Amino acid sequence: MLPGKPPLVQATSCRALAAARMLVASYFIAHATGVIVVPDGIDFVPRTDTATVASWATITVVWLTGVALFVGRIVRPAALILGLYTVVSALVSHAGLFAAPIAHQTLWVEIAMVGALSLIALTARISECPLSRDGMGTQADRDDELSRTRLELAATRAALAEIQASETVISYAPAALRKSA
Repeated sequence: MLPGKPPLVQATSCRALAAARMLVASYFIAHATGVIVVPDGIDFVPRTDTATVASWATITVVWLTGVALFVGRIVRPAALILGLYTVVSALVSHAGLFAAPIAHQTLWVEIAMVGALSLIALTARISECPLSRDGMGTQADRDDELSRTRLELAATRAALAEIQASETVISYAPAALRKSA
């Protein structure tokens, strides 16, 4: 393995964490834009006739932190803010604080989201990932890695062909025997 080349497991786990982070972030972006509607026709996106400044500010913060989480910037604070928002909205809608008639299965969705967000916040170490800061790597990095892999493979094949083509027998001298006194 060449120095500076990331281990396959580390690169794969970073890609898997980035994919999970993007999926969770896309849920919150869709939730903030009103694409996801809670059952029974109740949604948390403010409408023009019933909107307050606080509800618009909340949805704006959810959308912005979702985008920040999706892009990979300020991952840990964005995940913590969205986790706090999810816990508060679960308490408000399911604990009877405002007694919204929401189906109970949405509570499990919110609990799963809090778990996913806490996992994202705990594993947010982008600087240690072998990928670039945006999570995708640059084209030059991918080309460099591909050319290094091809060179390693070509060198291995050339050495094997040279060994097979040679008629010399490779042998080693027997080890010197020690005689005890």
